[in-house]
Order: sequence, then C-alpha cells, then structure tokens
Amino acid sequence: MPRSLRRFPGRLTVLGGVVAAIALAACRPVAPPPPPGVAVGQGFDTCAAPSASTMAAWTGTSGYGSIGIYLGGQNRGCSQQNLTASWVSTVTHDGWRLAPLYVGLQAPCNAYLNFATMSTDPTTAYNQGVAAADQAVSEASGLGLGGGTPIYFDMEAYNCGGYGSTDTNAVMDFVNGWVLEIANRGYVSGYYSSAASGIADQVTDVNNGGPWHWPNDIWFADWNSVATTTNNPYIPNNYWVNQRLHQYMGGHNETHGGATLDIDSDANGGQLAG
Repeated sequence: MPRSLRRFPGRLTVLGGVVAAIALAACRPVAPPPPPGVAVGQGFDTCAAPSASTMAAWTGTSGYGSIGIYLGGQNRGCSQQNLTASWVSTVTHDGWRLAPLYVGLQAPCNAYLNFATMSTDPTTAYNQGVAAADQAVSEASGLGLGGGTPIYFDMEAYNCGGYGSTDTNAVMDFVNGWVLEIANRGYVSGYYSSAASGIADQVTDVNNGGPWHWPNDIWFADWNSVATTTNNPYIPNNYWVNQRLHQYMGGHNETHGGATLDIDSDANGGQLAG
C-alpha cells in the first residue's frame, strides 16, 4: 500500500491511555494504577523456551513473573523443542505470563548480519509485514494463544540512515502492515526494538502525526540496568502509557531453584498473554 494512501483513521485508540492520563493529571497527584490486563513486575526472555521442569524450578524462586517466547520467523535464532501448546498450558497454569515474539524479516541495512531482510519497495515491505502478521497469528493460535493475545514483532537494532531514509521507510512500511494485520486478525500488535533505532523512529512518527500506524504496545531494549518502563530518554512518558515493556539487561546467567538460564531481564508495564 503506497505511503500516500496510508492516512488511516483511528490512531487515537493507540494512545487512548494518554488522553485519559492528561485529563486526570490536574486532579490526581499520583499515577493511576495500570488497567486490567496490563502486567507489572519483572520478566525475562531467553532464546529457547526452557523445559517445564526448569520453569517450575523458577516459579516463586526467581522473582520473575513473565517469559518472552519466540513463536517463529525467518530470523528466529533457536529451535523450540519445548514450545508446545501443552507447555503453554502448563506454565500459564503455574502463573507465568507470556510475551510472544516473532522474528521475521529485518531492516534492509542489516543484510550484512546474515539476516533475511525486507524489500525497500513500499508496497512489498507493507505486504511482507502483513504476511508476517498472518504467520505469527497462525503460530500463536497453534500454541493455544487466541484472540486478544499481544504479539511483539522483533526488529533488531539497525542504522539505516535515519527517519525518512529509504531503508528506514521500508521498516516503517513493514511495521505498518504488521500493526494493521495483527489488529485485523483480532490480536494486539506489539513491537520490540532498540530504543535508539526502531522505537526512536516510531516516536518520531508519533511526533510528526504519521503517516504510519503505530503498534499498540512497545517493548524497548535499552540495557541501562534500570528496571522501570518510564523516564527513558528515547520515549516520552505520555506515549504508550501502560503499553510498554523494557528490556533493561542483556544476556547473563541466573540460577534459581537449582536451574541456570542465560536470560535478558525485562520490566513489565504493558500487555502480556496468560
């Protein structure tokens, strides 16, 4: 879909929480509690879904309440022998929340990293985002994660010449297709990326009022060891209110209940499954 035709209605729903927060600011001295369905607390993500026994060992001993799971995509890095509908049922029954990720085509300028990359043609990139959304929904459904589940597209950090460049526009076109098709399929659109690249470009587009659609929830990577979702220099606090996760620490080993995993650590303040 050409960019010139992409002035879609309904963007206000993405930042609806912002409007409510502004309206309440004058009479409420403290921040309102998160709405139902928004997860708070700490989580982690790891390349391959751990065994159910490892998850059981971490339950109640790790301090974490959620786990990122990789549904699929051309650039998914690990096989997922444990990730089945039965596993999802078991761990969610034990109280774990899930942050589903889909690692599809990456930014055109990241081809040197041996990533499968998207087209720089606006229409093709948009359609590739739609196709990624359809595949992600299929994978989620197969795991028993039905409509209303948030699915986060994993766009790794890129340096494509900045907002408005051909390669960055391709990323924005791709994510636009992802966002609209995820919503069309009855799921919640999420977007994971570096705070300094993929998320910064989304913020710039919000500042400009478009022309692209924005994800409902964001998951930003900024390894600053600050386990909060607010007061980040890349994202205004009044954007994506109660609709954000923060990956605040990169790969490191932790042991809980006698089981060791190599994980990234996350702070939750957005929608999760389970």
